[in-house]
Order: sequence, then C-alpha cells, then structure tokens
Amino acid sequence: MRRVQSGRASLLATVVAVFVGVSGAAAPAVAGEERGTALGLVPLPVVVEHGAGGFVVRPSVAVVVNAAARGVGEGFAAQLRAVTGYRVPVRTRGAGIRITVDPRADYTVDGAAPADESYLLDVDRRGVAITARTAHGAFNGVQTLRQLIPVWGGTIPAVHIEDQPRFPYRGVMLDVARSFQDVDDVKRYIDSLSALKMSVLHLHLADDQGWRIEITNDGKAPGDPIDYTALTRVSGATAMTQQGYRAELGRTGYYTQAQYRDIVAYARERFVTVVPEVDIPGHTNAALHAIPQLNTDRSLPKPNPATGVVDWNGTGNVGYSALDERLDLTYTFVEHVFTQLAELTGGPYVHIGGDESHAMGHTRYVDFITRAVPRVQAATGVGTMGWTEYAEAGLAQGPGYWDGSVVQYWIGSGDWVRDFVAKGGKAVVSAAAASYLDQKYTKDTPIGLSWACKGTCDFERYYDWDPTTTVTGGIAEEAVLGVEGPLWSETIRGADQAQFLTFPRAAAVLETGWTPATRKDVADFAARLAALGPASPRRASTSTRAPAPAGNTPSPARTPSPSAAYAASTPSRSSPPRAPKPTARSSSRTASAPTATRPRTPPYPAPCRPPRPARAAPCRSPSPRPSPATTSTPRASTPPRSTPRSPATPPASSHRRSATR
Repeated sequence: MRRVQSGRASLLATVVAVFVGVSGAAAPAVAGEERGTALGLVPLPVVVEHGAGGFVVRPSVAVVVNAAARGVGEGFAAQLRAVTGYRVPVRTRGAGIRITVDPRADYTVDGAAPADESYLLDVDRRGVAITARTAHGAFNGVQTLRQLIPVWGGTIPAVHIEDQPRFPYRGVMLDVARSFQDVDDVKRYIDSLSALKMSVLHLHLADDQGWRIEITNDGKAPGDPIDYTALTRVSGATAMTQQGYRAELGRTGYYTQAQYRDIVAYARERFVTVVPEVDIPGHTNAALHAIPQLNTDRSLPKPNPATGVVDWNGTGNVGYSALDERLDLTYTFVEHVFTQLAELTGGPYVHIGGDESHAMGHTRYVDFITRAVPRVQAATGVGTMGWTEYAEAGLAQGPGYWDGSVVQYWIGSGDWVRDFVAKGGKAVVSAAAASYLDQKYTKDTPIGLSWACKGTCDFERYYDWDPTTTVTGGIAEEAVLGVEGPLWSETIRGADQAQFLTFPRAAAVLETGWTPATRKDVADFAARLAALGPASPRRASTSTRAPAPAGNTPSPARTPSPSAAYAASTPSRSSPPRAPKPTARSSSRTASAPTATRPRTPPYPAPCRPPRPARAAPCRSPSPRPSPATTSTPRASTPPRSTPRSPATPPASSHRRSATR
C-alpha cells in the first residue's frame, strides 16, 4: 500500500475513531493469512489461527459478561449498537459475544505464561469468546474483535488468537503547549489510538510558547510568594506565532483542573495512562513570563527591566530559556507544580523534560537535575521521566539512583541510557528519525518539520526499527519499558492536522511496542494496514463522552467526517490541500471554547476571507500578538506583560534539532 491521504478526512484516524473493522467475511486461505494479513489486524497478534466459516452478527446478538468484565462489555456493546443499529443487550448468561475476566484463567500465549494485558479470542459459528486475566486484557481483545467485525455487522471470520504485548508502555505524545487542543479533540485522539492498543498518552503541557494546565495556590509552602494562577492567566493566552499552515497562529487556551481530570478519567476508561510533562529547567520562557519571582540575574533570557519578566516569545527557537538553579524558590515552584500534576493525574510518572537546556551549560544543568529529581520524587511519590539529556545527571551517582525512573531516548549517547538502566531505571525509546510524528512525509508535505527525518518518511520508515538496537550501542530487551511516537506542534493547528501527521505512522510505532520483533515484517504490515483501511463512508461515531465537569462548557462533540478508502485514486500527501470553510476563532479573552464545525476537506485552515455573518469570527492576518485564550470555562485573562518581541536568542531552529548542549 502506498500513499494514504487525508484528502477527505484524517485517514486511518477516522477509521479507528469510528469503528475499526474490515469488509466482508473470511477470505479463502492464502499465503500470509496465518499471520493475520488478510484480516487487517493492527497491531499483529502473537498467534493467529484461522478456521472455517464464522459467527454471524444478527439483530438478536448480545454481549455476555461476568461481573469483572461488565465495564468492558458495556463499552463494546455501545460501539456495536452504533455500527449495527441492533439493540445489543449486555447479559450475564446466554449465547453471543462472551467477555470473561478471570485472574485465574488457565491459558498460555504461544506457550508462554500470560501477561497482565494478555487475552484469548475465539470465534466460531456458535459465538465469540474473549478470555483475559485482567480488564485491560479484555479491552485489548475487544479492540482486535472490532477489527474483525465487518461494516454494519455480517460474519465475523472464525479465528483463534493468543495475544499479549511485547512492552507495557506503548505511547504517543501530544504537544498542546505550542498550539492548544481542546478537551474533545484530546478525547478523539485517545479514541483513535486506544483502538490500536496505545497504553500511554504523554501530554506536553508547558513550553516556551505557552502553559496549558491550571495550577492553583492551594497547598503552597509557607512563605511561597508565587501566584500560580498567573501561569494560565498570562501564558495560557500565548502560543506559536510562526510555522502554521498559511500563517495561522498557534491556538491558545488551557485546561482547568476539572477538564484535565476529565481527560485523565476518559483515558483511564480506555486503559490509557496519562503522563503529564512540564519541561524544566529549559523550555521555560512561558513560566518566566508569567511569574516575576522566577526571574533573576541567572535565569535565562534576561528579564525586561520595564516589566521584571522575560518577554513573551512565540517563535520556534529552542535552548535559550532556563530557570535559576541556585534560587531556592525555583525548587519550591517545581515541587508545587509537580505535586499538583501528580495528584491530578494519579499515574506512575511525571515527566520533567530536561532537554535542550543549551544556554545553561553543562555544570549548571547537572546541578539543577541532581537537585530537582529527588525533590520531585519526594514531593509527588511517583517516578520521574525525562529526555535523554537528564540521564547525564546520574553519571556520577551511585547504584539505585534511578530506581523507579524512566529515560526517554530521542537522540544522543547510548552510554547515558545504559548507565541509567544500570542504576535502576528503564528506557522508553522515541528515536527521532523513526518515531517523531511531526516530521513531513515528503519535502512537499504542507505541514511538519524535516530535521529528524529526510526524504520519504512514511509508515515504512516508522515501522522498520527496533528499540533495543536504535539506542547507540544497543540496550537489553529487559531494559526497555516501551516505545513512543512524539507529536510536536510547531506547525500543527487543531486536531485534524494532528491526526494527519499521526496516522498511519503511529500505527507503525504502536505495533513495534506490541508485536514480537521476530514477527515484524514491513511488507506484511503494509498489507494489513491496507486491509484495515477500507470502511463504509456512513458509519456513525461510536465515541462516548463522559459528562462534563461542573462549570465546563466544552465545544460541541464533533463527528468524524467520512473516511476515504485506501485507493490508488486518492491524492498523495504532497498534493496541495484544498481550502476548507474558515474556522471560527474566539474574539474575546472571556469567550468560551470555539464552536467551529470540523472541515470536511483536508485539515488545513482557509486563507483569510470575510467571515460569514453570525457564524465565524473574522480571520486575522498574522501578528506578533497571541490569539485569545480558549479555555472551555469562561475566565478573565490579561494580556502578556510586555509587548511581544523575539528575545536575543540563538538563530531560530526547529524543536530537537541538536543532541548536545
């Protein structure tokens, strides 16, 4: 399969966000079918055995569960109702699609003991049975079953599947700091990716260009003078001002704590763990712009004497900002922010970033990390994650220093990663050249960067690598916690553009985290991806939304636009995008979230044109000032403290261009 274009919608995203399925009943046995190729299963299960015939989904179909499987069964029944139009009751006895969660279930996966996320899936003419030891395993089995169910029901092919993941951490990172995405957009992203067995959503919540998570003054340390609400009041109203398609400004806004908890709960219902990141000590211009007390003669860049804070900077520059590593209040700030993040998230890790602190220099950087990491761990009670560079801070430390912590390798020294693992840590591998989802597909792709991956950067390149060998010098299988595909948002404006760059390459990264290395084959993956793609253009959305928190006024739920089949006639990713209808933007800092309809043509904003009366805010030409805040909860906001201008920094560079400070 070649070139899958989001000409009418975001390609695979629409398919999996709606209902992952293939057309028709089981095909006759052919070469490669024992791998699940003809069934279009992504990621590829460990064992796939085919039978004759299959189970016919009729109007009387029911989902049968035991008590431990009730939640998974109810969710699947809701999805099946939307696809088939049938009643699909959930029962505790009878025939149909049976889902059983039993911690003592006696089965193996290809002869091996089952892991926590393992499952068995059996289909024959009498019914369907999913058996797992955990609810997460049952949920994984349901995602595979969804890919087997033909559009609008029909015959599910007879099959026996034994399956479990290679690694527990199978992640995608969404950068909402440079350009904001609202709650519904994040939920749609979770729906799309959890269908491909994503287990972690890494949210990049703060960077030089903006701050996207509400931090309150509750629980401040005695004598702490910082007003933490300024982080979103000031830097929630800033974003990128460069690199958007047709010069669209980055989108501003932030999540209230209630909205963030809603995202975490929504992800947890789909067995996705949220890992929140606030990057320190670099990538902190937004924090320094909002908090006067963090600005000193050692923080970087130097504050504007007229305002006492650094100027706001909406460029894509990196490496120029830094907290003062000698200031005690810096660590008070760090502890307070990460304590609230950990409490809001309830997960095993908080991500402290730690990358690209070029302006600090080696000594200052190591001093900061060695002081910050123990304090964050003690304050939060959870492990820390950080990019490759933060592993360097442990080189002079003793055994056990990194117990419970994770290094996220993107580029750089394999020696640092091996030392990190030897001292008790684990590695998540996000090799930039083969997993950074923000890279262009080709040089002609209208959005995206190209520093990490040049030439053709389609799913084949994102599939054909292994985390144990990509780290320079290699690391052992047991040292790897998992893999992740990061999506940085310098050029991304909105959910459609995010999904355009994410799919199908995220499917390749997630299969690398799921499928045994010995069973991976790029040609086979391409064939399964092609089989997964075709879908009815009229399938209804099966996304279920949790009730909004009190006081929340989210944007209207958006039904994905019709899916384009994978066909040779679809335009390539290098085709010039057609202009969709203009997107409504908030025109007041006290306005609620935008209520624009999602464009049905390629996900790019239209050029400036007069607005349609009473439907859209005027389209503004790019300016150095940020666009208004778009939090879902109406909230007063103040303009930036100073006239925005680019500080004296190194030449503009795309995010993560270099590997050394």
